[in-house]
Parts: sequence; C-alpha cells; structure tokens
Amino acid sequence: MNLKSDKATEAVKRAGRTGIEIAFDGEVLAWQGKYGGNNKPNGPLAGKRVAVIAASEFSDFQAYYLVSYIGEYGGICEFLLVDWVTYKAVRPNIAGKGVRGMWDLSLDPIPVMGGDKASFYKNLKDVDSADYDAVIIMGGHSADVMVTEKSVEEFLKGASRNGAVLGSIGAGSMPLIRAGLLHGKNCTGDRTVSYMLKKIGNFSAEAVVRDGKIVTARSTADTPLFLREICRVFDSSFDDPWENTLKGKKVMMLVGEDFEDIELVVPTMELMYRGADILIGLFEPEMKSRPGLLGLKVATGNFGITIPFQEIPENRYMIKDLKEIKMSDFDLVVITGAFNPWNIVATGTTDWLIDAWCADKIVAAICHGAIPMAAADLVHGKKITGWAAAKDSIEIMGGKFYSDDWAAAIDGRLVTGRTPPEIPEFLDAISIALLA
Repeated sequence: MNLKSDKATEAVKRAGRTGIEIAFDGEVLAWQGKYGGNNKPNGPLAGKRVAVIAASEFSDFQAYYLVSYIGEYGGICEFLLVDWVTYKAVRPNIAGKGVRGMWDLSLDPIPVMGGDKASFYKNLKDVDSADYDAVIIMGGHSADVMVTEKSVEEFLKGASRNGAVLGSIGAGSMPLIRAGLLHGKNCTGDRTVSYMLKKIGNFSAEAVVRDGKIVTARSTADTPLFLREICRVFDSSFDDPWENTLKGKKVMMLVGEDFEDIELVVPTMELMYRGADILIGLFEPEMKSRPGLLGLKVATGNFGITIPFQEIPENRYMIKDLKEIKMSDFDLVVITGAFNPWNIVATGTTDWLIDAWCADKIVAAICHGAIPMAAADLVHGKKITGWAAAKDSIEIMGGKFYSDDWAAAIDGRLVTGRTPPEIPEFLDAISIALLA
C-alpha cells in the first residue's frame, strides 16, 4: 500500500508505539515479530498486573474487550474467579467449575484466545491483593452474585490499602459499594446502582468518571474509554490519539450465523470509540444452528453473542438486510471468522463481495474470513494472513499465505488479521487503510 496521507503515516507510527514491528514487505504493510497477538512491551500499563474479577453472569462483552486490550497497553490480565457461589442456577452452579457469562462465555479459559494476553485464571481466594496494581470488576449480573462474599470485600479493601487502581463498569460497582470504597467519591454507573451512588457519592451520568485511583464507567459501550482512563491513572501524560480518528468513516460488518463472537464484539466496540459509523449487514445463512430455529430474526455467534447485540444500545449502530444495503453505505467491509465465512461461501454471498470490490471498497477479514476473499477470487497475487484453515483456499486461488509470520497485513484494498489475539493489530490495520 502507499501511505498517501499524513494521517495514515502518523497512524502507522501510533500503532508501532506498543513495540510491535510494522514494516513494508514490498508494497504490503505487515505487523510482524514475536509481539503479534501477545502482550506488548510498551504502554502505560507496561509490567502492571491487572486483576479482572468475575463471578458467574459477568458481561461477556466487557471480558472480550478487556482481554484484548489490557495487553495492548503492556498490562498482564489475570481473571480472578469467584466460582464458589452456588446459591442460584447461575452457569455453572457447581463450586470449582469456573464461571460463565450472561451469554454463556467461559472464563477458564476464554475460548479461541491464544498468546499470553490472558494466561492466568485463578480463584480469588488463592491470591493476594497486594500482588495487583489494578483491580477491575466487570458488570453484568456478576456483581450481584459476588457482593455477598466477604472474601471479595476484603480483597478490595486490601487492594485499596495497597494503593491499587480500582475500576468498575456498570453494576460492577456493587462490591465497591459494599466495601465502602465509593462513599463520598465522584462516580458513575448504570441504573442498577445509580440510585445508591447518588446517596453515598457524587454521581454523574457520564460515560467514565475518575476520582483519584477509582475509575467507574457507565455501561459496556463505555469500556474502551474506561480502559484508557485506567491507563491515565498510571501515566498522566498518556494521550490516546485513536479516539474519533475515524470520524466520518463507515464500516460494515458482514454477518450471517456462527460468527466468531470476539471478532465481532471487540471490533464493533473499538471502532465506535475511534469514531466510525457501524453498520451490521445481515444475510440469510444456509442454516441456523444457534439456536436451531428457522425464521428467527436473530443472528447468533459461536459462544452466545447475538445480533441485535445484547449489551450495546441499538442507537449506537445500524442493522440492515444485505439486500437493502447500497455501496454508498460503507467504506470498508469486515468479515469475521468461525463459520460466518462458511455461510458467506455456501450462500453465494461472495457475489456481493465481488460487487463491493468492484465498487472500490476496502475488504477486511480475520481468521477464517480470508476464505470468502479467496472464493470471490480477490486474493490472486496478494499476500494474506489468517487462520491456518484458510491456507489451501488462499494458495489455490493464487495468493501467498503468511499465517506464521504476520499478525495483520494491508495489501492494497485487502486487510487481513490472523486470529482473535491479533484483533488489536487487525483494527490498527483497518484504521490505517481507512485513513490512507
């Protein structure tokens, strides 16, 4: 690719600040080296241990985002599980069997997450609060499950005494309230806690509020801004130039069924933070397997995320049937992995992909998503990365496959990312392609 604009050139420098190697291979811009998909060496959280506390019924969306981006800022993400609470039929309700989210995500470990971004899943009773630089409590129903637990309360009090940064999203502030740590504090949260926060603290209906070393967020959609504010507690000079960088850009997610949840949720949340307009383009899949009901107007991912999104307000994005979408409605189309690519090929939606390509649109794909690119005959002579399952499709259709070497790549109007751990690199590549 040619970096035709100053904005694109600056974006490449920005993406490389994490310590990952970004270099040209001929005319292809590639994210290379050992840090692809792993914790980065640079950033405001470099070397910091960040505990993310979860009981069953936690927010799947928040977990996906935090595991993707804490490591991007140099932090070490450790999920601390409150998995002994069995008072109701939460998933699972058997002590010692881990925890599951509201939409059935497992946290021990998170499926499909390789690399070292979330190598640690521990029982909260087995760790010392003094070992953590920051503690985050996710929202969802999880806080209601854990708020009764004395060990959680004592852990939070200990972390506070030791000077750790404390953060909560939405209802995640409930254990902080129980521990007395939000009394008299500037704070925010969702409706399930706002009435209490108005009584004990200085509540503000803002997206994110910081009071010293306590950071609270209003809702799931505010998670990207929340994490940046956590970064600023550690580094007051931290400035994130990605915010609203893509203002005016239009990104479409091509979605059928059995998409890779993390590859849809995290890009949607992060690209919204970067200012892009998000459009979900739905096509009818060959079959519906989750849930197995014909005619149901809900698209479901491999691990329980749905379209419409359960945790992102519908006024933050648009949903249209693919047949109603005009080429002027988007600048770039994203193809997520898992079996969504299978459905694109099986239903002949590759014909639409060819039309988008002929209309000079940017086509971006991650993981298995490169397979429809190949089926649409877009990869001949191109250098591509993706999941190993895409190798035959790419090479038979005349492309060169770099799965072992590249976390992400831009070759002309094709943008590719390797697998879920490389989502941040993939999103930086998307951003640079849109700005070029």
